[in-house]
Amino acid sequence: MKVEFERRRQKAVVFVALLLFQLLLVFLQIWLFVMVLEHLIAGNYEPAVPAALASLGIMGINIWMLRGVMRLTA
Repeated sequence: MKVEFERRRQKAVVFVALLLFQLLLVFLQIWLFVMVLEHLIAGNYEPAVPAALASLGIMGINIWMLRGVMRLTA
């Protein structure tokens, strides 16, 4: 019984850590969007491709984290 409680508590701590990391990724994504939008309005198109690649990287991290959460709840 105690072992199961500790295991559940550890899962909760990992889940909260993943949520906080997800919050950081959301803020990074919003910053990338605003930065690219400001450059596009100014007529500068160069940052769009690196920002798109960074967004794809963030999407990959999100998929990896989702798979981890699915494995954590199973």
